[in-house]
Amino acid sequence: MADPMIALATGLSAVLLFLLMIGLTVYLLWKRRQDMRRDNQLISTNSVIPPCTPVLQTLQASSYGSAEVPFFLPPSFKSSTHSAMPEGREEEEQWKQHPHLHIQRGSLTIGSWFPLGSLRPDLYQLPEEPSEWAQPSGSTVRLCFAVQYQQEQEQLVVSLLQAANLPAQCQSSATLVKLQLLPSEDRHHRQAKAQSKGCQPQFNDTFVFQVSNNSVDQCTLRMSLYSVDRLKKHHLVGHVLLPLRQDELQEAAGKVLWRDLETDSDLPLSKHGNIQVSLNYNQSLQRLTVVVLRARGLQCPSNAGVSVQVSLQIHTQVVKTKCTPETRGSTPTFNEKLTFRLLPVQLDAACICLEVQQVGHEELAEVPSTRATAPVSLGLVVIGPFMYARGRELEHWNEMISKSQELVKQWHGLGAANNIYNNNQT
Repeated sequence: MADPMIALATGLSAVLLFLLMIGLTVYLLWKRRQDMRRDNQLISTNSVIPPCTPVLQTLQASSYGSAEVPFFLPPSFKSSTHSAMPEGREEEEQWKQHPHLHIQRGSLTIGSWFPLGSLRPDLYQLPEEPSEWAQPSGSTVRLCFAVQYQQEQEQLVVSLLQAANLPAQCQSSATLVKLQLLPSEDRHHRQAKAQSKGCQPQFNDTFVFQVSNNSVDQCTLRMSLYSVDRLKKHHLVGHVLLPLRQDELQEAAGKVLWRDLETDSDLPLSKHGNIQVSLNYNQSLQRLTVVVLRARGLQCPSNAGVSVQVSLQIHTQVVKTKCTPETRGSTPTFNEKLTFRLLPVQLDAACICLEVQQVGHEELAEVPSTRATAPVSLGLVVIGPFMYARGRELEHWNEMISKSQELVKQWHGLGAANNIYNNNQT
């Protein structure tokens, strides 16, 4: 009884499997026929493209969504009417006829203007915006800083920003700047360390000095730049001396200042000593400004009083003479500003004569007692145009005229001179 039941079940299973295979075969044949019919419909809907049609844009429904995907057909630039035209001329004609192609296709432009895969650097360049931090032209070592004097608090605020154009031997070392007010009996100084190394190290430090309103005009801010080697030894690169004047400090408030570093070895020491002077000529105000800063190497005792007589001369006539207050010391510091009225037409005929004098000299035996207190000339220098000066003195005068917005500072060697009073008597 069990054998007929097993045979019946086996037969039914075979029949069902056979029917399933027939159904699957019929479905696959129907699916293939539908796919072939769809392909034929797509081919029949495409229009015939003329050979010279530049761009054909069609919209096809995506099988993944309803978004429209643009499709561009590359143009064919060869035609029978331009067959005899050179290749370069043919591309030029196509550029004129179809300028929109190069806008639409970007870097795929036909020809050698923008090859495939190339970049256009001009598209990625940002315009240079003017900035008050802009560094002046030149390769001299400079310091960038800002100063502001607060009269109510009697405080001098100094913001040290950065240095520029450091020598190659200093770029791999640490950089320090020491700040100090002169003259000062306090030997302590403020110190700023650069945050980075290289040609233009950044500081971004701020310092506050307590200075009274009565003494600020007699002070000078000294900023010395040092390079520190591996043995922690400090090497002086140069320094900046900024005479403090309340009117100049008000003008400099809120501005970024650039000053060149100077060294004592910039000018060899003269036999009669050297003098440092800043000059400025304001053509609109017809004003010549002479700032006598300091002197060194003078042939006089360190405790002797020294002053500088400044004379404005036009042709052979002395127009105006002014003197600085008496100063003592081995390296006297004057920081005295003297102004003269000078017309622009007189620039080529005028000069400045600076004479360093020892005041109250009473130790010369050959001087009569009646003239014992007469000043004695220690040396002089003439700064002016080609009519009066050469070398550094001529360069200083010409630079003063070309840089009307700033004080031009230089060292000058003093020449030999007899006592001016003896000269006048003879």
